Amino acid sequence: MADESQKWVLMVTAQTPTNIVVIKYWGKMDEKLILLVNDSISLTLDPAHLCTTTTVSVSPTFD
Repeated sequence: MADESQKWVLMVTAQTPTNIVVIKYWGKMDEKLILLVNDSISLTLDPAHLCTTTTVSVSPTFD
């Protein structure tokens, strides 16, 4: 069993708007001119309506 100084839990939560990609980036056809192989189409949704929330917890007592 951990002693009292090791009984802590650190939690961090991040929230970000959801981004939907219709056409994915597949690389560059010309590195010097930075020309893409294909155009990319995406949209970011309003975080008031739909967003992604992730929470991470760490502690020395976790297995």
